[in-house]
Amino acid sequence: MSCDGPATVEIAEGALARLGQILEEYTCPLCVSDEQIHSVYSRDLEEIIGKPCKWMMAAHYSHNAIQSFDGFDVVIGFGGGASLDVAKLIARNTGLGWISVPTAASHDGIASEVASVSQDGYKYSEKCKGPLAVIADISIISKAPPRLKLAGLGDIICKTSSLAEWKLAHEVKDEPFDDHVYSLVDRALDSVLADDSFETLIQAEIDAGRAMSIFGSSRPCSGTEHAISHAMDRTCTELHGLQVAFATPLCLHYLHEVGYTKYTPSMIHEYMTHREMPTTFQEIGVTKASFFDDVHHALRIMNKRERYSVLDHFNVDDANLSNVLQSLGY
Repeated sequence: MSCDGPATVEIAEGALARLGQILEEYTCPLCVSDEQIHSVYSRDLEEIIGKPCKWMMAAHYSHNAIQSFDGFDVVIGFGGGASLDVAKLIARNTGLGWISVPTAASHDGIASEVASVSQDGYKYSEKCKGPLAVIADISIISKAPPRLKLAGLGDIICKTSSLAEWKLAHEVKDEPFDDHVYSLVDRALDSVLADDSFETLIQAEIDAGRAMSIFGSSRPCSGTEHAISHAMDRTCTELHGLQVAFATPLCLHYLHEVGYTKYTPSMIHEYMTHREMPTTFQEIGVTKASFFDDVHHALRIMNKRERYSVLDHFNVDDANLSNVLQSLGY
């Protein structure tokens, strides 16, 4: 993907029909998906593209195993985050282009160059390449479980924290910064706070992915709230977008205190509560003690990635953390 993003972006009811035109020049596509999407949409997809398509289930892909993809000339990621991530990895390893066909609006990776990889209970990011096109068919995406949309909203509203922390890190620790990228993500955030329709959310997710590609890292869209989520993955099974949203009011408390954000924890808490997103330890399924451990682990992640955390800026200790969590209603 160039800095301008995918060459083609379609966000509409029935957008899947555009694949036929996009794939005219290809003869042997590989479609990465899951069992459910394959069972419901495989016939429709093959009728639209007008040629047989080899299907691979994302769950069968092994990151470390040697697999042959000879004979294919394009990769389609058709499904949720796992399917898109595997499509990214295959495209990177083979040099092929790939097309993103998300079936849920659950995260900001639908057009990004970054794939999430799990190993030994941990998730980490690998640099790949962006898609040639994003085809977001609202008639398909709207049928996904509502909680997936909430996760997508969470992955955007957490930018209230990541953007502010990025600016703090730039001014205090001289971390690299880009005004254009900041504005791109900020506009995506504002659009979703004003309108949480599928169309607006998906466009915001694409713009966030584009911003990360332009900047060359996830820093504009991923701060301490994301590191906390990665730490939570060790014991918590909640969706990533809901985890990052859960951690956002805590980070905003300190960022607002130091004057780096116009958003207060109560504003984001109200947004989340109104949409029935988890805001308490009980609702998200973790204990206060495990969350303390997650915060400590998150700071080690931030330090390892050479990213400055607002929690380090305040040298937050457990006593202060406990008081703030209580005051925020966790």
